[in-house]
Amino acid sequence: MKIAKKISVFSLMYIVLIAACITSCRYPSTPIRYQSLDSVLTSGRLEYYGAYYEAEGIDYDVVSLDLYSEGLGLNKEGKMEGVGTNLYVSDIFVPKAEFVRGKPQSVLPAGSYQSDSTANLMHFLRGLNYDGNYGGSYVLLMGESGYSVNIMTIGEMTVAYAGDTLIVDGVATLENKKNPYPFHYRGKLPMINRER
Repeated sequence: MKIAKKISVFSLMYIVLIAACITSCRYPSTPIRYQSLDSVLTSGRLEYYGAYYEAEGIDYDVVSLDLYSEGLGLNKEGKMEGVGTNLYVSDIFVPKAEFVRGKPQSVLPAGSYQSDSTANLMHFLRGLNYDGNYGGSYVLLMGESGYSVNIMTIGEMTVAYAGDTLIVDGVATLENKKNPYPFHYRGKLPMINRER
């Protein structure tokens, strides 16, 4: 009787231990609760890198656009907060310009831009995926319980100005997405000088 009791106590302890391991080691089954890629972007920043690739013989300035939908943005420390869509258009190659704070047209001229994998004038770098390390242009979908990165395989955009208001309209093909992703921004953008 005592042996049977010990076996049942050990069996019960074993079952509890296994159940605890299973529940604690399990990945969260809740998918990203925020599912839509917002087309309308409401905030962001323009990053000016200057002649970033000059050592490689590329005689153009480099600019990047970092745009956010409502509900997502950067806090005072520059860290992303909230739920929504982040569009990052990387390595936009533009003619040499003088950085003038508060005037985005001084570094991002009006015109049409297309994605590319080379440093052509009035082009931007398409998205790249190096075994889960992302670079180039992408769309980040930030949810309440996770995020997904959607690299831009093909993209185009037009840039225009109404006074100091920047107007960006574009469309992108995203990896593993059937439908094209249109995007729009209207507003003033702070600029950050990231020249090295």
